[in-house]
Amino acid sequence: MKKVILIVVLGFLIGCSDDSSTSNKISLGSEVYSNVCSSCHEGGMGPNLTFSTLELSEIVDKVTYGGSMMPSFKNTLTEDEIEAVAYYIFETK
Repeated sequence: MKKVILIVVLGFLIGCSDDSSTSNKISLGSEVYSNVCSSCHEGGMGPNLTFSTLELSEIVDKVTYGGSMMPSFKNTLTEDEIEAVAYYIFETK
């Protein structure tokens, strides 16, 4: 019985940490988007990302290496920031 309770508690804790991690990633991504991306993507220079059909890995690639008129942010943002902003765009736009 103790093992069952322990498994349930551990499952609950793992589940909570995933939600917190996702929430933290979206929060950081929102901050990066507002500070770095929105001036172009909401200012008319870059495409409106609301209608983006890119996969998460493609967004990470674009942010990291740039493309067309978009600059690379490889040396500007950390890997965590790039992942977070890509996740934010993928999940909310």
